Amino acid sequence: MNENQLALKNTFLNIEEENNNENYTLIEIANKKYAIKTENVLEIVKIIELEFPDKLPDCILGMINYEDKPVGVIDLREIFKNERIVYDLNTKIIVIKLKSQVTAIVCDNVIDITKLNKNKIYPLPYQKDTDFYQGIYTKSDKTNIYVLDMENIVKYIENNRESFNNDGSGRNYLVGDEESIEILKERRSFLIKVTQELQNNTPLYDMGVSFIINDVKYYITMASVKEFHKVNNSKFIKVPNTPAYIKGLINIKGDYTTVLDIRKFFNTSATKIKEKSTIIILNSNEFKIGILADEICENMNIDFEEILQNRLQKDDNKMLEFVKDGEIYQVLDVEKLFQDERLTIA
Repeated sequence: MNENQLALKNTFLNIEEENNNENYTLIEIANKKYAIKTENVLEIVKIIELEFPDKLPDCILGMINYEDKPVGVIDLREIFKNERIVYDLNTKIIVIKLKSQVTAIVCDNVIDITKLNKNKIYPLPYQKDTDFYQGIYTKSDKTNIYVLDMENIVKYIENNRESFNNDGSGRNYLVGDEESIEILKERRSFLIKVTQELQNNTPLYDMGVSFIINDVKYYITMASVKEFHKVNNSKFIKVPNTPAYIKGLINIKGDYTTVLDIRKFFNTSATKIKEKSTIIILNSNEFKIGILADEICENMNIDFEEILQNRLQKDDNKMLEFVKDGEIYQVLDVEKLFQDERLTIA
């Protein structure tokens, strides 16, 4: 095999690898690492005050109100027969979208957002617990990541409700000192207030990623991101008679996606293609849109309170800006972007 053939083979292998990669949110429970497909994650927030209705099974830590509907927060430690612990103020709640409902889980920590090759997620070698997992992924450092099957976990709870104590004992595993209880109440009130005040429906996530366009730093929530796609793997198809902020179309896994030059969209200088240029494919059922970024910087695990408390400006014509570690970030509100009438041609 000559050098050109080898290069072509490697190119095809890289494209195949990219097509098989999917974004997963990595979490930690009882010193084990678990993964949930990021496109199913609706919210990641620090734990707030929970509700405890009568006859709540002990595998449910408590209830939260999500979009005016009660959602149970599943304590997977009880499902997996781990030792139960008292959750502190740093505990995270992840709201997850299933096929027919919305559920939530509590976890010790949210570790990262990363790509996993779906063809390297293998069935567990034993049968007993496989219903709880889609499979296991082993990283290069031999770390095992268990990919959760939330559909089956919820079915298991529904079908085995009589096996759980229905005494609402989940409240015993939530920090209970007066100061912490007050903080949990304040968080709940704050989130309700923020939801009411922010008319642009800015999501209340604390896991996101920063990126750069023309030396300007942006922040986007990970739940707004479907995947990342390197520009050097893409061929742009120019579309006649479209605005200058439409970079063109690209073919990703057989789907044509419109690439938006976000800087040009906001009436500033056009974005130039660079070596590290990346297309951020936005998560939407209605639109197939990606935005062009010079470089993806880092995952950012921040509180939404931190964004609001450190914001610089907010009005109808400008994006929300905030300061973190001396850097200014502009928050890209994907929901508001999708509502812009200029995207009707995309």
